[in-house]
Amino acid sequence: MPDYRWSYYLTAPWELVDEWYRAVKFGIRNLFQWFPVVWADRHYTSWGMFNVIRHKLVLMQRELSRNPYYVGAERDLHLMHICELLIERYFADKYSERCFKRHEEKWGEMRDFWEPSYDHETGDIDPNYCMSFTDWPNAPTPKLEGKAWKEMRACFDHERKLADQDIQYLFKLLSKHYRRW
Repeated sequence: MPDYRWSYYLTAPWELVDEWYRAVKFGIRNLFQWFPVVWADRHYTSWGMFNVIRHKLVLMQRELSRNPYYVGAERDLHLMHICELLIERYFADKYSERCFKRHEEKWGEMRDFWEPSYDHETGDIDPNYCMSFTDWPNAPTPKLEGKAWKEMRACFDHERKLADQDIQYLFKLLSKHYRRW
């Protein structure tokens, strides 16, 4: 509480009691509202940061839809909802479905398998050390297999670019409108 208001509270002490009551009431409410979000947060992932932003946007939307106290509140509600959808889409992580579906239609389902390592000098098989191999049914030659790998990497790059695009748009909206929200 600012010190310059104490003279006001000397003439109206019930206002001080009312402010303290509201501070405690809303503080306890905030503890209950934020506890699940804080409890699930891990400091080594970006998921926690986006979950905090999403939860804050949901609470702000709830309050603003209940009491739209300024002109442009409906537009801000819409923009907050877009931000929430972007975060939900980032959490769903389904950016690669179409790309990998096309890849699977073209090359078949990717097969991963492990084989024991073979020592060329002694001719022995080392059962403690295995090598990973990947192939596709429609890529029988090494040249076609290289082409399938190249297309698979392109799918991974496409997936990363789509996720980055959503996050850039989210932060663009947040940086543009944070003063009004």
